[in-house]
Amino acid sequence: MKKIFCLLLGIFFLMYACKKEYSAIDGSSQQTFNQSLESISSKLTILQQDKIQEAVKLIYKFKTSRELDEKKRWDELYNLLNGKKADQIFDLAEELAKENKIAWSSTSMNTLDSSVFEDDIKPLSEEEKKLKQIETATRINLRFSSVSNESDTNDGFILYPELLDDSGQTVVYSNLPLDFSISFINNGTVVYVTKRTVNSSIVGDPSQKKGLKIPFSMFDKEKLSNASVDVEIKTNAGEKYLYGRLINIPIDLSKTKEASTSIEDELNTQVSLDNVKSFIQYIGNKDFSKAYALTKNPKWDSEEKFASTSNGFGTIEQTNLLTAEMIKSSKEQVIIFALYQIKDNHGKVKSLKQNFTLKKVENNWLITDTETKEIKEDSWK
Repeated sequence: MKKIFCLLLGIFFLMYACKKEYSAIDGSSQQTFNQSLESISSKLTILQQDKIQEAVKLIYKFKTSRELDEKKRWDELYNLLNGKKADQIFDLAEELAKENKIAWSSTSMNTLDSSVFEDDIKPLSEEEKKLKQIETATRINLRFSSVSNESDTNDGFILYPELLDDSGQTVVYSNLPLDFSISFINNGTVVYVTKRTVNSSIVGDPSQKKGLKIPFSMFDKEKLSNASVDVEIKTNAGEKYLYGRLINIPIDLSKTKEASTSIEDELNTQVSLDNVKSFIQYIGNKDFSKAYALTKNPKWDSEEKFASTSNGFGTIEQTNLLTAEMIKSSKEQVIIFALYQIKDNHGKVKSLKQNFTLKKVENNWLITDTETKEIKEDSWK
C-alpha cells in the first residue's frame, strides 16, 4: 500500500507546470485522476499539498469497499472523487476522520497517524529504521550562499538545509537517504519545483561547502517578474513533516534560460538522476548485475570485467551517496555530478567527485562515461 501511494501520489511535484489546468478531479481514468489531482495540488500551499495526499488516503481507506481487489478499489475512488474540488476533498476526509475517531485535520502540522494503515504497511526496511536518527527534528533551518563571490563567474546559489530540534540544536544524521521537495516562488507564484536526495547532515553545514547547488539556468526568465526567489522546503521525517522557508534570494536574470524546459526534458533529467543514484547504490550492495545493466561504457565491455575483485568494482565493499545533481542536459546527453564515498575491501574510505555522462539507449538513459574530478582519503559520514 505504501508503495502504491508513492507511485500514484508522489508525482505531484515533477510535471505540473506543463499539464492541463484542472479546478476539479477528473475521475474518468487513472491518468486523468493523477493529472487533475496533480494540477489541483500545484495551486495549494506546501502544507496542503501533503494534506491532500493524506485526505485521498483516508477516503480510499474508509469509502471504498475492502471486499474489492486493489484495482477496483481505485476505480471506485476515481468515481467517488470525480468532479470534487480541493475543499470538498478536505471536507470529506475530515468527516471520515471524525467518524472513525482519528485525530486529523487538513490544517494540522501533524501527519496522518500511520497506525490507521497498519494492516497495509509492511515492516520497516533497514533504511527506514535509520530515520530514528532524526526523530527529534522539528523544522528545517535553510541558509544559502552564492556559488562564487565574483558576479561575472557566479552562476547560481547553494542551499544548506539543516535539521533542528525544539531547542534549536542541529540534528546530525548520516548514511540516510533523505528526500527534500523544494519549491521556488517568485512574486507569490511557484516557478520551479525540484526534489533532491542527500544522505548526510553535512549538506546543511555551509562550512563544508557540500550543499545543494541551484543554477540560475534552472529558472525560466519569462516566469520571473523580479530578480529574486523565495524557497520553501519540505521533507518527511518518519511520523511528521519538516518545513523550512527562506526569502529574497537574489537571481541574476541574465543567466536564466529563455524558454521553458519541456516535460520530456524534465523526465529525462529525473530518469538520469535516478539511474546514477541507483548505480552507486547497487555497487555498494554488490549487486553488480543491476549496476552493469545501467551502463553502456566501452571501458566496461563485460560484466565479469566490471565486477572484477582485482581492478573492477568488486573491490568496493560499501558506498555512501552524499549528493547528486544535473549539471548539463540536452537531447543527446545528460551529465550528472555526484559526490559519494566508497569503502574498499581493506576498509579504506575515499570520497569521489565524479561526472557521469548518460545517453539515451532504447528508451533508457545509460551511463556511457565517467570523469573523476577529485578523489581523496576521507572518514565515513
